[in-house]
Amino acid sequence: MANVFVNRSPVGVLVRDDPANRFTYAAGIAPAQAVSLLMPVGPDAYFAERAAVLHPVFDMSLPEGALREALGNMFAKALPVFDDLALLEVVGRSLIGRLRFGPTAAELDEVPAQSLADLLAYRGTGELFRDLLERYARYSGVAGVQPKLLIRDDGSLRVDQFSPIERERITTHGTTHLLKTFEAAKYPALATNEYFCLQAARAACLPVPPVQLSADGQMLVVERFDRKPDGSYLAFEDGCALDGRLSREKYEGSYEQLAATLASALQDPDGVQTALAQFFRSLVFSIAVRNGDAHRKNFGVLYDNATGPVSLAPTYDVVTTVAYVPKDSLALMLEGSKRWPEFKKLQRFGVQRCRLTPQTAQSIIAEVVEAVATAAERLDAKAIPESAEMVERMRIAWYEGVASLRKAAPAV
Repeated sequence: MANVFVNRSPVGVLVRDDPANRFTYAAGIAPAQAVSLLMPVGPDAYFAERAAVLHPVFDMSLPEGALREALGNMFAKALPVFDDLALLEVVGRSLIGRLRFGPTAAELDEVPAQSLADLLAYRGTGELFRDLLERYARYSGVAGVQPKLLIRDDGSLRVDQFSPIERERITTHGTTHLLKTFEAAKYPALATNEYFCLQAARAACLPVPPVQLSADGQMLVVERFDRKPDGSYLAFEDGCALDGRLSREKYEGSYEQLAATLASALQDPDGVQTALAQFFRSLVFSIAVRNGDAHRKNFGVLYDNATGPVSLAPTYDVVTTVAYVPKDSLALMLEGSKRWPEFKKLQRFGVQRCRLTPQTAQSIIAEVVEAVATAAERLDAKAIPESAEMVERMRIAWYEGVASLRKAAPAV
């Protein structure tokens, strides 16, 4: 059994049950405190879809890959059952978004501090990450195959000029940043790859969380975009949870379905229009930089109140995947195909699924194309010598992506 909290307010109980796990709200919970947009407050229990799995909103933040393996090595022998619910109870004190799991509120978001400024300046961070894994794995309720951790900065990190939060770094007890690294043998220079992609996304007028790259290019530090100035957190739901899907289904379906899912989560008509334009711009950008991993979980929404305004989350987890998989393709279907689309198909998607005028869709594509083309010219292969070969692969991929979207695109 796990007590469920919205930030530090208890809202219900998640129980391992037969034939399926069960969540029940406590009495007197306000509608604004709902754990998910798909699970409004009420007296009836919510059962998971099938045995041995969690509800999508709880499944959403379960660690994957290297982090899940490390947590298994740490805790599997000590627990009678090490299933998804047990894993959630281990990391549930510190998750992406506002949901928490733990025995009492006093034990939530009590994360040890770390000087991120020192980490970014340190060389030889491959060995350092193993030590951080031992220290922070249990506080890292975050999905993704790439090795990553949630960490609390001790206040030493310089405040990024784009950061919306300029205080509470020392007084908050929860995590403030996401730290990423990579398996060099499989994905060389992945942190550098993502760093340059996010910089290009910002140039393409997409909202991007503050991000910094370590001196040796081995680690990427991203500020949490769901954290509020008072140290609490906004609710976050990704494109799987919003559609009632588990994380394992992140590559299933189409961008048409994803656009409809996001639109249904955004209740204000003006907010829908703005969010769908942002979603379209983000998808165009991923195509331009040849990011074949723009799956359901890499899009999501934020809200402070389950009955109030909902907005699209900033752009995150963007990588030029063809630098590693030359024949990579789209993560989801678009008009029944995973082939990289050209201008006309993309414009049609913007009009038919994102509620844009043909002129607006055309302008967004042209703006992204020009931003990525300029960013490609400015890619600095010498900035991180260890990443020089990867940067050149990225440059070639970006030029190819830009060229494919320019073929039929009239000038703005």
